Amino acid sequence: MRGHKRKYYPQSFDHIFQHALGYRVIFYSLEDRLVFYTIFSVMAWRYEVTVLTLALMYNHFHTLIHASTSKVRSLFIGTLTSTFAMAFNRDTGRKGPLFEKAYGSAPKSVEKKIRTSIAYNFNNSVEKGLFVRAEDDRWNFLAYIESDHPFSKPIIMGKVSNTFRRRLKEVDAHVRDHDYLGYPTLRRLFRDLSTEEREQLVDYIISKYFPFDRGTLLGFYKNYDSMVLAINSNTGSEYEIKEEYRPETDCAYTQMLDVVAYSSFAANPHSIVSALPEKKQQIALQLKRLTSAKDYQIERLLHL
Repeated sequence: MRGHKRKYYPQSFDHIFQHALGYRVIFYSLEDRLVFYTIFSVMAWRYEVTVLTLALMYNHFHTLIHASTSKVRSLFIGTLTSTFAMAFNRDTGRKGPLFEKAYGSAPKSVEKKIRTSIAYNFNNSVEKGLFVRAEDDRWNFLAYIESDHPFSKPIIMGKVSNTFRRRLKEVDAHVRDHDYLGYPTLRRLFRDLSTEEREQLVDYIISKYFPFDRGTLLGFYKNYDSMVLAINSNTGSEYEIKEEYRPETDCAYTQMLDVVAYSSFAANPHSIVSALPEKKQQIALQLKRLTSAKDYQIERLLHL
């Protein structure tokens, strides 16, 4: 953190925590999450970072990684967040930093602490009331350790449409070139697909860009089933990172985004951050009436 020398131990994994400025919402939509995820994967490949976990919450993310040096770790996080901020800003029309300058980090060198950190990372959404089981959350990527299509039907190449086949090949080309998927590319890829094809394409993108070291991760457990059982039996803990504590669940953000989905911002939910102040105030009153959101949650969603 800012103000002291950040710890780094060559044999340790680092639990990294980074939140948006003022804990404002940054993941509004499928596209936001996929842009961030594919940037994360590309940067993990570029800097040869070993990844054990990644969890995307509405206004922050957690990851457990190993980088070869402290400089590589900082370059990885700095390039990841700045690249996503530039993509997000271009698409929303906002300006300026998106994340806090300093990220939280805590080294984990003892096997028990590593397993505890793994459980904590995978259980973020469970702890915030969004899911009952860790493996039900698509955006902690736990289910992809076991399957390349955990949330969709398998793709049978001989039965897909020519359009869908071309979209899959385009994803393959971006992966091969180590290019992340930006907002315009994702919108084109998903255009005119059926609901079933959209779900299949999401799973395909996540699986093709998959940055996690399955062998190392599963090496802390007997197998995948044992790992999931351990994760669901113990949510883990983290006392070395100063993360904001709020007693409310994150379900209010889900409720608010459901309301936004039926508004004039439905096509591009995160464009709400650059709406005119009077428009934001109108939406704030609507969200207060229709959801269980607290005032601070509404302010964070709208970037007030």
